[in-house]
Amino acid sequence: MNGRASMKPVHRSTGVCRFAATLRMCALLVGSAISLIAPTPALSQFGIPGIIKSWHAMQRANDAAHFLEQATFGPSFAQDPSDPNYPVSVAHVQALGYESWLNEQFGMPVLYPNDPGVPSVGTNYVSPKDPDTCPNGGICWSPTNLDSTTCGNICSRDNYTAYPLQVQFYTNALKGADQLRQRVAWALTQIFVVSQVDIHLSSWMTRYLQLFDRNAFGNFRQLLYDITLNPAMGQYLNMAGNVKTNVNENYAREVLQLFSIGLNKLNPDGTLRLDAQGSPLPTYGQDEITNFARVFTGWNLAAQLAPGIPNYRDPMVVTSETRHDTDPKTLLDGAGLPGAQNAATELNEALDNIFNHPNVGPFIGTQLIQHLVTSNPSPGYVASVTSAFNTGTYTSGSGISFGSGNRGDMRAVIAATLLDPEARTSPTSAAHGHLREPVLFITNTLRALGITRDAVNYTTDFVLGESFLPTNMVMGQDVFRSPTVFNYYPPDNQMSCATPPNCPLAPEFALQSTATALARINFIYNIVYHRMPTSQPNRPMGTWIDTTPFEAKAAGDANALIDDLNGRLMHGAMTDAVRSIVRDAVTAIPDGDQAGLAARVREAMYLIATASQYQVER
Repeated sequence: MNGRASMKPVHRSTGVCRFAATLRMCALLVGSAISLIAPTPALSQFGIPGIIKSWHAMQRANDAAHFLEQATFGPSFAQDPSDPNYPVSVAHVQALGYESWLNEQFGMPVLYPNDPGVPSVGTNYVSPKDPDTCPNGGICWSPTNLDSTTCGNICSRDNYTAYPLQVQFYTNALKGADQLRQRVAWALTQIFVVSQVDIHLSSWMTRYLQLFDRNAFGNFRQLLYDITLNPAMGQYLNMAGNVKTNVNENYAREVLQLFSIGLNKLNPDGTLRLDAQGSPLPTYGQDEITNFARVFTGWNLAAQLAPGIPNYRDPMVVTSETRHDTDPKTLLDGAGLPGAQNAATELNEALDNIFNHPNVGPFIGTQLIQHLVTSNPSPGYVASVTSAFNTGTYTSGSGISFGSGNRGDMRAVIAATLLDPEARTSPTSAAHGHLREPVLFITNTLRALGITRDAVNYTTDFVLGESFLPTNMVMGQDVFRSPTVFNYYPPDNQMSCATPPNCPLAPEFALQSTATALARINFIYNIVYHRMPTSQPNRPMGTWIDTTPFEAKAAGDANALIDDLNGRLMHGAMTDAVRSIVRDAVTAIPDGDQAGLAARVREAMYLIATASQYQVER
């Protein structure tokens, strides 16, 4: 299924009429014929070829912005190559093309490339320091229990809550140059879930997050191994301390159901395999869960970092082979382990058994498509990504190849996900796209509208985690604090429709309620009108948008402003109905002074960013 992608986007639909205020006309594209309807005299002087060239240039920019909505935490609109955001800008993608930009991102350095905790690899999360002394001389924090007598408010916040990791996450998402790695890592944390709701200490969570930085562009088999032996995962799903005399099935159940193959057998295109009666075929049963749980015995945390300090830093180890079940075991599809083998050997053979199951490609591939592109990919789209997973390679429509040729190569899978024609062409299905999950709603809005006042000053403190936002802005996705191992929302959540059970999938809509819908509106209001409350010391300055760069475009009929925001927030896809509402509201505000221009900008931003057409990315 390789070769489905091209660097040049293909627009399948014809007869689509798009209005651009900068052109004051509608171009009706039917094949190669172009009919121009009532161009304005001001543009007619450039001639039809000039108008067509302008229209195509605008369309290429919009396509690049749409690509970056899927591949990053939101497009940058930087024009200066010296700008730190230029590598993830619309202009840079246009200059390089999609394939070259992907290859550049695959080689992009991380924030802490020389972190001694992960030598020669690095991550975007600085490794935690070992427990230290507080100013009063006591132990500042304990890896097991909070001591309020020695650990004050700041100490408690920075060690026993998600605060430091959430601030780092939003800093990376809003400023980082390695946007593709971070966007994929965020998706993977929602598949391989460990939640700080249960693993309270940020030091334990840091090592968990770092492994996604290391493996986002690596191989899925290594990711599966690293997550299995991660101490936070070991604590979260009870593999740490699992022994043959008291076998715990928690990790065995979730590694099969959620992390690799799912409950039912799949065709390569993601459709269900059915028996003669039309019922789904299960991938495994209770016997397989029991046998995998026995494989995962004998492992526990590595040696303490210091007396009384559990090892949250290093991968789990076999503490005693006598605690490992060495009896024969039957795994997926009847594959067996002969018995009398040590824990490490059985672990690797069991992970190989999972990794090589034919379900992994379509099961993981479908979820990556859902997180990055659309909730309802076609079977052909899923089959292409599955092929990339199985073969470890993907060749784009321009003949550029990605991947090492080894099964599970994540670069091949990512390229297949982002370059498929279904991702790169104008949607023709009403079910295409997805609701922007709260994190992406926040980051895409802020990256599009800007978080800087000048070269060094930001208009945000990056405190955007829901535990530290006002309650009326809580949208239901507190970073790294999923309510359960099943993530914030299930991948198979469906919309209501007239023909159940054949309703479109809408995973993110599981978070949508009256309260969370209002929270989205409240968030936009507070950042656009600079009303977010501050709170010392946790939220010292809040977050807001500087309207100054947009004010000159707000004068007169405000079409220049609306065009700019349309490109930034909707990759040029704003409907005539939305445009009319925004224009009427904005032009009702006098533009005779700077205050009026700022008010116009705020009104336009507020109306566009709260519109359903923006909330659902298509």
